[in-house]
Amino acid sequence: MSKPLLTVDTLSIAIGAEEPLTILRDIGFNLAPGETLGIVGESGSGKSLLSLALMGLLPEVAKATGTIRFEDQDLLTLEEDALCRLRGNRMGMIFQEPLTALNPSMTVGDQIAEGLVWHRGLSWKAARAEALKLLDRVRLPDAANKAKAFPHELSGGQRQRVGIAIAIALKPALLIADEPTTALDVTVQADVLDLMQELVKENRMALILISHDLGVIARMCARTLVLYAGRQMEEGATRDVLTTPLNPYTAGLIRALPRRREGSHRLQPIRGSVPGFRRLPPGCCFSDRCPDRIEACTMAEPDWRMLEAGRGSRCFLTGEKRP
Repeated sequence: MSKPLLTVDTLSIAIGAEEPLTILRDIGFNLAPGETLGIVGESGSGKSLLSLALMGLLPEVAKATGTIRFEDQDLLTLEEDALCRLRGNRMGMIFQEPLTALNPSMTVGDQIAEGLVWHRGLSWKAARAEALKLLDRVRLPDAANKAKAFPHELSGGQRQRVGIAIAIALKPALLIADEPTTALDVTVQADVLDLMQELVKENRMALILISHDLGVIARMCARTLVLYAGRQMEEGATRDVLTTPLNPYTAGLIRALPRRREGSHRLQPIRGSVPGFRRLPPGCCFSDRCPDRIEACTMAEPDWRMLEAGRGSRCFLTGEKRP
């Protein structure tokens, strides 16, 4: 088994100074080179905050505890200069909304070239030539002219390709993609996902893919981590998680998926919504919405339980017969 490239251990993140509010609590997972991990959960579960923590981009009001170890360095103890040498170089990120992630005052070609100048010491001329190759690599039509364009002059799909080109320019060991296909039509989405698969295979990058779409996760990721209200609810091989979920929350996400069947099929949404972090129910954070709730669920938060290698769940009923 490969040595982990990334190890996250008991990661918790609190926001605020006077009355800090814990958003993420006791998150832990490993990721080896070439491995793919999907992170799923409803909006408000803490997925994007986790990705920002991994990149060292948390806001100043946030305090992280625990360990994020990347290539034998604890990212939570590094100074900003050291983090800057990793970001864009050994760690790349595709942001959820490329229009706001890209610099509106720079051409997209220069935004790709900037990292090559900063981290590789290339001249601007050489870096711009490399940027054109990267735009061709991400299959951006008419790359030579598009490189001279500003972000607002490109379509959403084209901007996302630019974001991918920036993220992969230095062939990072870890690529984090936060909802990379949001607001893209199905054809462009499929093309972007195909491209990401090719890049992971070619460069043996580790990939963390954050998505609401379980179909995308099933296609792209070997392992899946399920978050709810900042808690790690389930983790395991994607096939196992999606076919035999251990946690009622995971099962609820799967039941809510539209299915193509003969005859009518009524969706089964999870009742209610993700509570605010100051309004979590007592006991298990999912207890107020859980159809399998038992008395213990409202009394204490269940511990994380590992049933077998790589398979775990946070639920009193994990490994037990459901009522």
